[in-house]
Amino acid sequence: MHVSNIIPVMLMSSVLVACGGGTGASLSIPATTTTSGGNNGTTTNTGTGTSTGGNTGTSTGTTGGSSTSTGGGTATGGTTGGTTSGEDNTGNTSDTGNTFRLLTRNAVDAAYSDALERLITVSSSPDNALNIINPASGEQQAVVLNLTPTSLAISPDGKTAVVGHKNAVTHVNLQTASVLDFYNNLSLDIFDIALDARGIAYATPQSNDLWGALKSINLSTGAVESSLSVVQMGSSYLQLAPSLNALYLFDKGTLPVDLIKADVSTAPPVGLYDSPYNGDYDIGGAAGKGPWLTEDDAYILTAGETLFRTATTQDQDMLYQRSVSDNDNDPTTTLLHADHSQEAGKFVVILDKGITGTGSDYRLKTYSTPQLVLSEEKKLSEMDLDNSGDPVIPQFAFFNSDGTQRYAVVKQGSGTYLQAF
Repeated sequence: MHVSNIIPVMLMSSVLVACGGGTGASLSIPATTTTSGGNNGTTTNTGTGTSTGGNTGTSTGTTGGSSTSTGGGTATGGTTGGTTSGEDNTGNTSDTGNTFRLLTRNAVDAAYSDALERLITVSSSPDNALNIINPASGEQQAVVLNLTPTSLAISPDGKTAVVGHKNAVTHVNLQTASVLDFYNNLSLDIFDIALDARGIAYATPQSNDLWGALKSINLSTGAVESSLSVVQMGSSYLQLAPSLNALYLFDKGTLPVDLIKADVSTAPPVGLYDSPYNGDYDIGGAAGKGPWLTEDDAYILTAGETLFRTATTQDQDMLYQRSVSDNDNDPTTTLLHADHSQEAGKFVVILDKGITGTGSDYRLKTYSTPQLVLSEEKKLSEMDLDNSGDPVIPQFAFFNSDGTQRYAVVKQGSGTYLQAF
């Protein structure tokens, strides 16, 4: 456990220089492209100003750049066993119950905005960008990022996003597809990030250098503060529970790995307590991802296919409920990603059977909540989107806002696809 009130971690603030807007660079995108910013487009100055907070923070507005691609191509993935794939006149590929749309960029991290009905991704190839994708029409709008992204989070209202980088963050308005602030002197190599409704980001570091403290970043001022009581969070994932004013973190700095809770009603965050268990239940191991919360913050699903209840009091918080109904009790089987729909009353998850290469076994599964009864399963090993025979590897899975549609971001070879199912 690494929630401590006595470890003498020095409170740190960073002096941050921010450049609002993007680089204004024009992006080269297939099909019909409209670009604002850069040499070949219309450039708009977002204004200049100075804001202070923490120690010292300066924010200078510069020009922003975004591009929109329509008709990016949709692919329908064929299946093995004699079923052929078909391609419609838009370039979409589909097999029975699945439609795959080729994306113009890879996906380093992803989130779904219910408010905007858009899939949000960040990419590093062929360029650094935040992508706002209409999963229904295929329109892909890109916001230029100055640095390679490491992580992404969106605000509870789904209208803004924060992107983590090495020693930097980018704050983006998703409604206008424009950069609000860019702070590039954090002294923090960001691993995972969350964003609350007040414009405060919370970040874990890649490593445990300088105690590996959980950080809070004020996106209005650039002030950075280190938690005194949540430390050794290197390579740990975190999830914000807005209704509880809390963060739940997958603590990889302890053995066995554990879930911990931090209070974010004040800055910096204050560590509260860890789960009441000590390796009693599988939560994913040192290589695990997650956790993932239900939309009402009532339950936590872990990479170990286990469900825990949340509460405002320690004696009722993070209590084990059950495992998925078809749990194979194999520790190499883990969940890679999950998303919950309150409207559908279900989780959609990506399950990895722990096999790499051509014999890989990835599955998209849908479970009822909180019972975790399996209602649907799709095997990606039966799909071949580019006829290469390479494994189709799922990365992220989401519900749309009303729970009637599910989407997955998958990759095969050098291509990244959006799957609707």
